[in-house]
Amino acid sequence: MNRAPATRSSARRLTVGALTLSVGEVVGKLGTLGMLGLMARQLGAADFGLFSLGLGLGLLLASVVTLGFDQRLVQLVGAEPESLDARLSALLTLRMALAITVVTVSAIVLMTLDEPAASREVIAVLVVAGCSDTLVEAFRTAANVRAVQVVPAAVLVVQRLLALGLVAWVLAEGHGVVAVAWAYCAASLGSLVVMAGVSRVVADVRPRAALVTRHHLGDFLRAVRVTGINDLVSMTLFRLDVVLLAVLAGEVAVGHYTAAYRLLETVLFVSWSLCRVVQPSLADTSAPIASRAGIVRACIVLVAAVYVPYTALLVVRGEDLMHLLFGAEFASAHVLWGLCLAPLAFGLAQVGATALLALRPDPAVLCASTAALATNVGLNLALIPAFGAVAAAVTTSLSYVVQAGVTVTALRRVMPVRSASRPLAVVALAAFVAAAVMLVPMAPLVAMAFGVGVYVLVWGVLTSVWDRPTLGFLRSLARPA
Repeated sequence: MNRAPATRSSARRLTVGALTLSVGEVVGKLGTLGMLGLMARQLGAADFGLFSLGLGLGLLLASVVTLGFDQRLVQLVGAEPESLDARLSALLTLRMALAITVVTVSAIVLMTLDEPAASREVIAVLVVAGCSDTLVEAFRTAANVRAVQVVPAAVLVVQRLLALGLVAWVLAEGHGVVAVAWAYCAASLGSLVVMAGVSRVVADVRPRAALVTRHHLGDFLRAVRVTGINDLVSMTLFRLDVVLLAVLAGEVAVGHYTAAYRLLETVLFVSWSLCRVVQPSLADTSAPIASRAGIVRACIVLVAAVYVPYTALLVVRGEDLMHLLFGAEFASAHVLWGLCLAPLAFGLAQVGATALLALRPDPAVLCASTAALATNVGLNLALIPAFGAVAAAVTTSLSYVVQAGVTVTALRRVMPVRSASRPLAVVALAAFVAAAVMLVPMAPLVAMAFGVGVYVLVWGVLTSVWDRPTLGFLRSLARPA
C-alpha cells in the first residue's frame, strides 16, 4: 500500500494549519505592536513602563491559572477524542476557580502597597485581563483539537485590533495610562465572550457543568507536578525580568527594555503556531515515533529559517526599526543586541518542550525551565544594578540558551530526531549574505526589503544544492494528494 499520498496530505494539513495561525498571529502582533508604539509615543517612558510592568505582572500571575492545563487537554483528548467536552468542562471549572482566587488575592495585596492609586489600578485591571485571556486560550485549544483554527485565530485578531482601536481612542481623548489599561482589559473580556460562542458554533465545543467529574478534574491535577509547575516557571522566566528591572532600575528602564523585547516577541508566533498545530499529531499514539520525530525536525528547521534572518535584520537595522516604531527615545541598539539570541533559543526550547509533553508529562521540561529561571534570576540580580536594561536583555538570551540546551538534549534521548546541521548551516549562510546586503547605505525600509528578498533567494538556491531533503519536503506539499 502506498502511504506517500497520505503522508503528503497530512503534512499539507499541518502546513495549512500553521499558515492559518501564523497569518492571524502576524496581523494580531502587528496590531499589538502598533498599540504599544502608540502608547510609547503618547505616554512617555515612565507611564509606558508602568503599563508594561502591569501587563507583565498580569501575565505572570495568569500562569497560576493556566498551570499547563491546555497542553494536558491536548494530551488527554489525543487518547480519548470523544471526551473533549467533558475534559474542557473540567478545565474551565479549575481555571475559573483559580482566576477568581488570583484576582482576589492580587486586589488585597495591591491595597496594602504604598503606591499611587493609579499605579495600583493599572496593575489590578491588567491582572483581570491576563486571567481572562487564559479562559480564551482554553476555548481556543479545544477548537484546535477539533482541527478548527481559522475562526479562533480571527477572533484573536479582532481582539488585538479592538485593543488598538480602543487605546487609540482613549489616547486621542487625552486620557492617561489608567484609561489605556481599562481599554485593553475591555478587549480581553469581549474576546472571551466571542471565543466561547464561536467555539460552540464552529467547532461544536459544548462544555457543561453537568459533565464535570472528579475523575476528569483529577486527570488535570495529577499533571500539575510537571506541566503545571513548568508553566509557572516558564512564565516566570518570560516575565520576571520586567519586575526585577522595575525594582532595581526603575520604570524608565522597563520602558526601554519592553520596547526592544516587543520587537523580538513579535516573531515568536512562528514557533508558537507550529507547536500548536503539530501538538495533536505528536500526541497521537497511533502514529509511529519515527513519523513524529520527522515532524519535530521539520519544526526545528522552519523555526530557524525565520528566526536566524530576523536576528540578522535586528542586529544590522534594529536601531532604525526601533526609531520608526517607538520614536527616538527608545532607539537603542544595545538592548536589541543583547536580545538577539533569544528568539532562536526560545523557539528551539518550545519545539522540544512541545514534543516531550506530547509523549508524557516529562520532568526534563521542568528541569530545563528551572535551570533557565535560575540563570535568569542570578544574572539579573548581579548585573541589572550596574547595566540596567542591557543586562536584562543579555540575561534573557542566555536563559533561553540554557533552556533550549537542556530540552533538546532530553528530546534526543527519547525521540530519534535526525541531525538538522545541514539545513541549519544553509539558513546561517543565507542570513549572513542578507545581513551584508542590509549594510549597504540606503533607506532603512528599503534595506530591510532588499535583505528579505536576498535571503529568500539565496536560501532557495542553497537548499536546492545542499539540502535536498528539505527541498523535497517543500515540493511534496504542492503535489496533489
